Amino acid sequence: MDLDLEQFGDIPPVTREAWDAAVAKALGTSTLDRLRAVTADGIAVPPLTAPRSDRDPLPARGPGNPWSIVQRVRFGDPAATNARILDELAGGADAIDLVLPSPPDHVVVFDDADEGRGKLIRAFASVYLDMVTVHLTGGAGVVGAAEALLSIADGTSPGRSTVKLRLGHDPIADQSLKLSVTDAEAVVAAHLARLASLAPRCNPEGSLLAASGQPWHALGASEAQQVALALASALTFVRLADAADLPDLGPERLAGALEFRLVADQNQFLTIAKLRAFRRLWALVTDELGLPARPAFVHAEPAWRTMTRRDPWVNILRSTVACFAAAVGGADAVTTVPHTDLIGMPDDAARRLSRNVQAVLMDESNLHMVADPAAGAGAIEALTDSLAERAWDEFRAIEAEGGLLASLAAGAVTGRIAAVDKARRTEVARRRLPITGTSTYPLLAERTPEVLDGPPAPAPVAGARRLAEPWEALRDRSDRALAEAGVRPRVFLANLGPVAAFTARTTFAKNLFEAGGVEAVAGAGGDDVVALAAAFRASGAALACLCSDDRTYEAFAAPAAEALKAAGARVLLAGRPKEAEAALRAAGVDDFVFDGMDALALLEGLHTLLETPAA
Repeated sequence: MDLDLEQFGDIPPVTREAWDAAVAKALGTSTLDRLRAVTADGIAVPPLTAPRSDRDPLPARGPGNPWSIVQRVRFGDPAATNARILDELAGGADAIDLVLPSPPDHVVVFDDADEGRGKLIRAFASVYLDMVTVHLTGGAGVVGAAEALLSIADGTSPGRSTVKLRLGHDPIADQSLKLSVTDAEAVVAAHLARLASLAPRCNPEGSLLAASGQPWHALGASEAQQVALALASALTFVRLADAADLPDLGPERLAGALEFRLVADQNQFLTIAKLRAFRRLWALVTDELGLPARPAFVHAEPAWRTMTRRDPWVNILRSTVACFAAAVGGADAVTTVPHTDLIGMPDDAARRLSRNVQAVLMDESNLHMVADPAAGAGAIEALTDSLAERAWDEFRAIEAEGGLLASLAAGAVTGRIAAVDKARRTEVARRRLPITGTSTYPLLAERTPEVLDGPPAPAPVAGARRLAEPWEALRDRSDRALAEAGVRPRVFLANLGPVAAFTARTTFAKNLFEAGGVEAVAGAGGDDVVALAAAFRASGAALACLCSDDRTYEAFAAPAAEALKAAGARVLLAGRPKEAEAALRAAGVDDFVFDGMDALALLEGLHTLLETPAA
């Protein structure tokens, strides 16, 4: 379609005053403060911000340069692994992230050079290694796998390999969380020494070491903490390499061989701002160290912490938003994972959906055609500035504590992460931070998608828990009750008055109870409390929740509660009738169900009361 842009040339610019007037008219008696969100770092997200004409695009991929589509493949049976690798590459991926078995299994795979080399030869059969990038993930075993891959390539291309390897091991995040400073330094130094022997054979366009944000994110780190930890990890690597005086892995070579694996989640604007803030701060760090200025290689990974087992199709939406944000934020490589990754081994259809998220955003939406498209956007620039400031403060705090290894040994930075995580989990329990399909809008009769034989994706680090896990545990108890007794735990929604009076709170109550696996059975409504008690007895439920508006409660809630109590119910009431609470409790109401309460604690208590089978 031809569009004559000149026809828009006479449109006068819109002033800030005009925007303010339009907003005031839309909000009426309210104010913009009601729309102001606050992040986990305490950053107030401005609801209305003027464009920034003084900002230039940040150096990253550059216009027209596509990001690398990285697809994760778990290493297992060589033939099955090979089939998945070939399928991913044929479907549009240009890089493979080979996830090695966790310790101690990776020792079995790669402790013998011939065995490891043979398995990798079969896994990469018919793969043109000089045309794709191979990322390796899975602890210290990545070095053995890299050596085996290089030996394969050396057979056809002696000398420096044409294989572009990116080793995704972060010895600090993976191994040094609970070590003393001396022991942690020894672990990192030993790993660097091994990398130094590998470096001369590696393609300089690849990477030898990762500063990984996934373990910290999984433990609960905020956006600013993730950026600060990436900077602190990289600085630790550079310092230890310099102290070791490694001939082939000095500070300049190491800084250029780092891969920064940062997490992209469904918070679109924060993810964009986080990646942009990181690039700005890494440029500052390298300048302070006197290292050559070169853009960091940023690999955006999916947020394990926010993925769910329940209603896993929502994971596709989460991945789409995260991938969009990573691309706009300037990531050099992006990984998306199948929506069934937490259920078992994803099948071909799930892997294709995951891969196509990136293909559509790149080839149809052309997100890569503009360099730093968020540059100049007032809200994004403000978030980038604030995140950079908070991350720099955290980075300086870590340095003041003696560096990252000392801060970890003292529990300082992990204590701050734990505090952020606790606050976030409180918001999840109160449904102030909703999890679609899990803590809100659940579907008890959902169909579990098919997966292949194999375990689900493991946690990125020991001790990490996804945000959805407590809610999923309640749904698991409900499923076990259904399997053992043929019926789920139930609550009777004791609707009072006409439909218009009870619909809002009935919908709210059904949503809340079923998020915890308690099946809601709705009554017909009306004001006949005798009929209401009879309907409760017929429902087979042990719980009853009164649902209506405040006016109807004034007339009928107390006698309805008395009738339900006499019928043997534990009585709840949807809403929070402040002044009437004492009278309603006296009439038989045991608990009140309202927006912002600790819904998780309520539901856990109900499962205990109903004696549903725990794990």
